[in-house]
Amino acid sequence: MLSPAPCRPWLAWALLLAAPMAAAQSPQCGLFKADEGSSTLRIGSPNRGEQKHFGSAPTPVAFQHIDGKLQLVSLEYGLPSALQVRDNGHTVEVEGTVYTLQAPAQCAAAAAPAAGSCLADAAACLDNRTIAPLSVLESACQEGVPGMCLQLADRWRDEATPSVETDPAVKKAALDAALSGIELPAACHDSGFERGTPACAAALEAAPAVQEQLVKAAMTEALVTMAAPPHTVIVPAERRQQLLQLCRKVPQGGFCTRVAELSWDAGDPLQAVQALTAACTSNNDTATCERLPALLAVGTSLRPQPATALPCGNYRAEGGLMDTLDFGDAGLVGVGWSSHLRARVEAGDLRIRHDQGGDFVVRPLPSGQLLGLDTWTRFQVFTPTGEGAARCSTPKQFNVLPLPQDCPLALADGGGAEACCAQGKLQGCNILGNRFALSGHWLQAAEHYTTVCRAGVREGCQNLVTAQGNGAGVDARGVLQELCNADRSGLHVACDVLGTQNWELIVLGGALQKAANDTAVDDAPAPRSSNRKR
Repeated sequence: MLSPAPCRPWLAWALLLAAPMAAAQSPQCGLFKADEGSSTLRIGSPNRGEQKHFGSAPTPVAFQHIDGKLQLVSLEYGLPSALQVRDNGHTVEVEGTVYTLQAPAQCAAAAAPAAGSCLADAAACLDNRTIAPLSVLESACQEGVPGMCLQLADRWRDEATPSVETDPAVKKAALDAALSGIELPAACHDSGFERGTPACAAALEAAPAVQEQLVKAAMTEALVTMAAPPHTVIVPAERRQQLLQLCRKVPQGGFCTRVAELSWDAGDPLQAVQALTAACTSNNDTATCERLPALLAVGTSLRPQPATALPCGNYRAEGGLMDTLDFGDAGLVGVGWSSHLRARVEAGDLRIRHDQGGDFVVRPLPSGQLLGLDTWTRFQVFTPTGEGAARCSTPKQFNVLPLPQDCPLALADGGGAEACCAQGKLQGCNILGNRFALSGHWLQAAEHYTTVCRAGVREGCQNLVTAQGNGAGVDARGVLQELCNADRSGLHVACDVLGTQNWELIVLGGALQKAANDTAVDDAPAPRSSNRKR
């Protein structure tokens, strides 16, 4: 038998030369902290770890060689990032962020995923998640890949989303309005256009100007269809229960929070609390987890009831964009960061109108607390403090007209808005005001917004306020006061908008904007004088 001795020197050199290379490619295990900021990277084994950024739940990661390079793959987002290892594994760099080892730890054994599983090639698996079959998503979620769990939840939500079918009468009215003023060829009369007769098609082919008008009309009809109000998506109870079980098995913060949101939107806050509890078990520093203790304290009484009247007095909640509701006279509500908003009771909801065109929505609980239901107040419990008004006057019912959709062609035709506004069509005036605003001509925009507001349309009055905050010389407060006084009933929508603004802040914002504009003008280089003799 041949002796292996002659091979030993070569093997020893090979191991010696290979050792530094291997060390350079393998980070140490333990907790790494970013040199700048508060991000952390915890490496538990040669191919598994956990990354955390400020204000977010920890995200599991995998370490995977892709094209011969070591990559960090987020198991939630599926984004591979080059992982550079230095200082014998004590320093790593990911996407420009340098992490330094702070607390070394013993490495666990490398995970050995089954062949063909998601974790066997996490980067490719997550890259294909949008087209993966449901069976693959469920299996990968069971493996502990939260990105696949999130995709599964989104897929089931999409399946539950009702198809938006615009009322045929609305579609016909929109198309008729868009077609108005278009002179079709004679061959398209007598339903020839609607039936798409060959003679009409041939006539249109020979009339390119009419074709252009019809394209704009089609765009307008499509915009009206797309503007249909959104529907609340209710994922079926069986699916939500499956998601809750997966959340308990894979208690990753982002996934379990998504499960909680779906349950909340479906009107099952008790199930949502179970998912939130799983999400916050190992991570309590997200904004959502700050709201969990108040929800748990309510217990099984977490069942919102239909409201019959506006409450009175002060309510507070922990965390959230809005943590104070101070109900007062005439339906006014103080929310801390604004002067006042206006509340109303509608279909059992307490709705508080905000300046983004929607409402904060809360409902009373049997305990006398209020539960936030919309996306802004979700998971918030507002508790009465015993402060504020003890008795409140009846809320006012203001006279508000919806913005008429009387100039749909203006959405697609640059010149249509001016013609419509000249004919007294308010949609055209509002669109014209928006165009002036986008070009920075706020005084002209305010003139058109005033026309819309005077007619009793809330959008015009609110846009007028925006104009004052952006353009020097716009006196929205004075115009609203004038419109309110002229109405005499005190119920014109201008009166409502007038009484629900933080005018001091708006004036300050306008002054700052003017100062910024003046500074920009002062800093602009002076025009160079010509050297040419005259």
